[in-house]
Amino acid sequence: MLSNNHIDYMITDLALYRFYTDTSLCLPDFCVLCPLENNLEIRYIDFHHSENTQCIQLHPHDFFVFQTGVSLQLIPEDVSVCLLVRLNPAFLLNLFSLDRLSSLPVVHLASRFSSGALYSFLKLSHLYITDKKEFEFQIISNLYIVLDSLFPSLSSTSISDKNLRHSEKRKTAILTYIDAHIQESFKLNETAQALELTPQYLASWFQKNFDCTFSTYIQRKKLESTKLWLRYTALSDSVLAELFHFKNADALYQVMLELDGISPTQYREQFQQPGSILLPDERNKLPLSPYYDALLSADMHQESTVLAVLKQEDTIFRISPKSSKNMPDSWRYLLNMGYAYQFNDNRMQAQLKDIQQTVHFRYGRICRLLDRTTVHIINHATRYGFEQIFQLLDEMLRLDLTPFIELGYKHAKVHLQFRETQILTMDEEVFSYYDKIIQILPDFLRACCNRYGIETVTSWKFSVYYDFIEEHEHLSTLTFRQYLDYYQKIRFMIKDILPETKVGGADFNIFLSFDFWEDKFRLINALQVRMDFIGINAYGGVMTDSHVHLATDSDYMPDKIRKSAKLIDHYFPALPVLITEFTFCYTSRNYLNDMVFSSCFLASFLSETMQLVKGMGFFTMSDLSVYYADSGNLFFGGNGLFNYIGLPKPVYHVYSFFRELGTRIIGHTSDYLITTDSNYRFQALFTNYVHINEQAAYSKHNEKLLDTPEQLFESSNTKPLHIQIEQAIPGTYLLKTYTLNAFHGNLLPYWAKCRSLTHLSEQDFQTFKQLAQPAINLHTKTVTDDGILDFSVHLEPSEVKLVLIDYIEN
Repeated sequence: MLSNNHIDYMITDLALYRFYTDTSLCLPDFCVLCPLENNLEIRYIDFHHSENTQCIQLHPHDFFVFQTGVSLQLIPEDVSVCLLVRLNPAFLLNLFSLDRLSSLPVVHLASRFSSGALYSFLKLSHLYITDKKEFEFQIISNLYIVLDSLFPSLSSTSISDKNLRHSEKRKTAILTYIDAHIQESFKLNETAQALELTPQYLASWFQKNFDCTFSTYIQRKKLESTKLWLRYTALSDSVLAELFHFKNADALYQVMLELDGISPTQYREQFQQPGSILLPDERNKLPLSPYYDALLSADMHQESTVLAVLKQEDTIFRISPKSSKNMPDSWRYLLNMGYAYQFNDNRMQAQLKDIQQTVHFRYGRICRLLDRTTVHIINHATRYGFEQIFQLLDEMLRLDLTPFIELGYKHAKVHLQFRETQILTMDEEVFSYYDKIIQILPDFLRACCNRYGIETVTSWKFSVYYDFIEEHEHLSTLTFRQYLDYYQKIRFMIKDILPETKVGGADFNIFLSFDFWEDKFRLINALQVRMDFIGINAYGGVMTDSHVHLATDSDYMPDKIRKSAKLIDHYFPALPVLITEFTFCYTSRNYLNDMVFSSCFLASFLSETMQLVKGMGFFTMSDLSVYYADSGNLFFGGNGLFNYIGLPKPVYHVYSFFRELGTRIIGHTSDYLITTDSNYRFQALFTNYVHINEQAAYSKHNEKLLDTPEQLFESSNTKPLHIQIEQAIPGTYLLKTYTLNAFHGNLLPYWAKCRSLTHLSEQDFQTFKQLAQPAINLHTKTVTDDGILDFSVHLEPSEVKLVLIDYIEN
C-alpha cells in the first residue's frame, strides 16, 4: 500500500490531451483541467440542480477544478490542447479539513493563476513527465503551492489567541483535536487525558455545548467525514467502516440510516452514478508533444522563462474542418450612415457607394430622416412633402441597403471629449420634436408604401433612440418613462400600417452600470412595453472617481457585451440584441481612431462578439459626420471608416477583409479566424492586437501617435503562427496575403510627415489612396496526398493579415 506522501498516491495521472471534437468525461478523481492552446467550452450538470446545464468558457491558462463523478462535455472552439491532472480524492480528504472540502463547489474556476501558481503548476507537470521518481520532492513541493490556490481556505475573521476568552480557547482546542484525529477511535478517558481535562468535565462540556453525549458527537463527526469519502471515492462500505472505526459495514449502515434516513449506497449514488465513469480517449494523449519538449528544455529556475515558452507554444495550430460552424453575418448587419442632412454633401454619397459595394451591409442606419420633410400649407391644410427623403431612400435601395430609420431625439453632435460636446445643428425642444414625429409619421409611412410597396417597407426597421448618457449626466429634460410613452405611440402607429415591421430601440450604453440597466428593464416590463429588438451602444470609456478615460483592459468591451447579452436575455428571453453603435474611442478627436490600432481592435472585437448578438454597426461611416470648425486637417481623430475627403482608414480595410471570409468557421482563437467554402478554398484572418497603455488611456488626443507611437502601447512581440489545415484536396494552392500594419494601409505616419497639408489635388488624392491600400504578397503551396495544407504567418505587433487560399491545379 502506498504511503500518503508518495507521489503516485497523490497524483493518479498527469497527461497532455488534444481534443478535436466534443468529448464527454466523468472521472473518479478530483481533476484540474488547464487549456494550453485555444478556448474550451465546458458544460456540466450541477448535482443539486440536475435539470440545469451549466456552461463555462475556458481560455488558455485558466484552471478548471471538478469533483469526482461530475459529468462534463468538452466542446473545443477548435483543436484544444489541455493539461489534465487527476488527484487522488483520498489524498485530498486526508490533507484538508472537513469544512474546507465540504464547502467546495461542484466545479471551481481558478481563472488565470498568479504567475507564481502558474509557474508551480507547469513546473510540477514538466518534472513529472521528465522523471517523477528523481524529482518527487520538487513535484510535491510545487503541488502543495498549487493546491492552496485551487482549494482556497474558508474566509474567516482572524482573532489572535490573546483576544480569545478562556472558554473559546478551550472550545477551539477540543474541536480541533477531534477533527485532527477523526480517523482514530475515541474513548472519553483517553481524549480527556490528551486535552488535559477530567472525563467528567469533558462529558458535561459536550452536553452543555451540543446538547448531546461525547460519543454521540463523535459518531456524528465520523459520519460527516465518512459521507465525504462516500461522495468522492470508490472505497467500499467495509473499508470506510474500518477507516472510521465503526464496528463493521452493517454498523455504518445502521448509523447512517438512523441519523440521515439514507443508506451509504443511496448517498453515494447521488454523486456517482454506477457505470458513469468515462475516461479520456488514450488516442488523444500526447506523450511526446512539442509543447512538453519546448517547456522541458527551458530554464526552469526562472518563472519569466516559463511564461515566455508558453507564448512560443501557441504557434502551431492544427485545423480540422470536421467541426465547423456557420460564419455569422452580424458583423455587417448595420452601417451607421450618419444624419440625413449630411447627405446633401456629394462626398457622403460617394463614400456610401464605395463602402456598400465593398462590404455590402444589410441595413443602413440613418438618423433624423424626417427632419428632411417639407411642409406645405394648402387651403389652410398642412401637407407634408418627402422629396428630399425619397432621394436618399432611392439611393439606399439602389445600393441594396435596407433602411434602418432612427426616429429618436438624437442630436447631431461631436464628442470633442467626454463632457465636452459640440452640437452641430440647433435642435427644437424634445417634446415638440416627438409631437412633430407623431404628426408626420403616418403620412410618411403611407407615402413610402405607395412609392416602394408594402412588402418592401415592411422589411425596414424603425428604432427610437434614448440618450442614457444625458440622463446620467442630468442633462435630459425627458425621463425614461416619458420616452417609453412616446415609444409606445410611435410603435402603435407603425404597427397599425405595417403590422410585421420590426420596431425597437432604447440603445443602452455599456458605460453605465448594469444596476442602472436593470432599473430600466424592470420599468419596461412593468409598463408592458413591447420591443422587437433592443439596442446597445458600446464604447471603451471607463469612469473612475468622476473622471473618464479609455479602458486599459483589452477585454473590457467584449466582456461588457457578453454580460449585456446575458442580462438582456434574462429579462427579455430570445429578444434580438443589436449593437447599434460601437467603437473603442468614444470621442471624435483622438488619433487612435486614424491609425492601425483601431483596425486591430475592430478585427478582434468583431471576431469575439459576432456570435453574441444579432447585429452590430461601427460608430459612423465617415469623418464628415463629426466634422467641425476644428477639423481643418486631413486627419483629426474622427471615428469614421473614411476621412472627410474619402480616403479609406485602416478600419475600412478590416470590413473588406471580413467580406472575403467564407461561410463556415473551421478555426477560431484570439489570434485567428479561419473559414472555408469548400475543400478547395480557405480564408484566414490573423490579428496581433496590442492594447494601449495607461498613458494613452488618459491622453486627450494622443498626438504622440504622430511622432512616437510606440510610447503609447503595451510591450509586445512578433507572433509566429504555424497553421496546418486538414482534408485539403491535393494539388497546388495560391496564397494571397494582405497585410495591414503601421506602414501598410495606414496613412497616419505619412500624413504626420506633411501634416500642414489641408487640401489635396486630384493627383495627390490618388497617391494617398494608393498608400492607404494594404500590402499584397503572393506565393504557392503544394498539398500532398496526406491532405495537410501547411503554411506559416508572422504577425508583427499591431498587425492584421488576411490570407486567401485558392486551389489552382492538380
